Amino acid sequence: MLDFAQVRAFYFDPPSPDPERIPTREEFTARYERERFEDCLLRGGDPRAEGLGPHGSLVGGPGKPLTVHYVRPQVHAKLDPLPLAWFDWPRCHIRGFPPGGRREANLFFRSLAHSYFAGAADPPSGPALRRHFRNATLAGPPHTHVRHLFASIRGFDLNPLVASGGLTIYEIARTIHLARIRRADIVTWINQFAARPGSRSAGRWREHNAASGCG
Repeated sequence: MLDFAQVRAFYFDPPSPDPERIPTREEFTARYERERFEDCLLRGGDPRAEGLGPHGSLVGGPGKPLTVHYVRPQVHAKLDPLPLAWFDWPRCHIRGFPPGGRREANLFFRSLAHSYFAGAADPPSGPALRRHFRNATLAGPPHTHVRHLFASIRGFDLNPLVASGGLTIYEIARTIHLARIRRADIVTWINQFAARPGSRSAGRWREHNAASGCG
């Protein structure tokens, strides 16, 4: 459940930027509402008439016009992933396969291709899509395919990239960097596995995973 009191608090007093801290849904929601308010001013609109910010129910509380968001704030928001070196530690290089091995991993990626590239011109095959994540470079159609996938992928398909797709966390993080992905819910998900070089564990970030809505 969204904590509306926290949303209002973050709207009026946003936390200082900290790339190591994973923002909450409440922060993303407050940020999105501030952006809507500011965009309205920039285009010469009237935030009061449009029920934005403190003039809407989300921030202004009961009695104000209902606030309606047509996108998920954590999808709309942009974040930078932590440096790739922060994913270069042993647990991020562990590779596991589903019971059916590499064949089942390729079938998983085929299902992703069918789900997210339906109707697209020249869609990738399952094995090709998996190879995109395993390559140390990304250009041309592979780059386009990965960006298309990350623009559409739903949160519940992120963990299976590892559990069912036979990828390592490092490979996924590298692909996110190569494709310049900044979608906040994806970056929030991958950042939970990072560890500052020299430290032993990313456990302090794992507790934030449920709040991110990306598990």
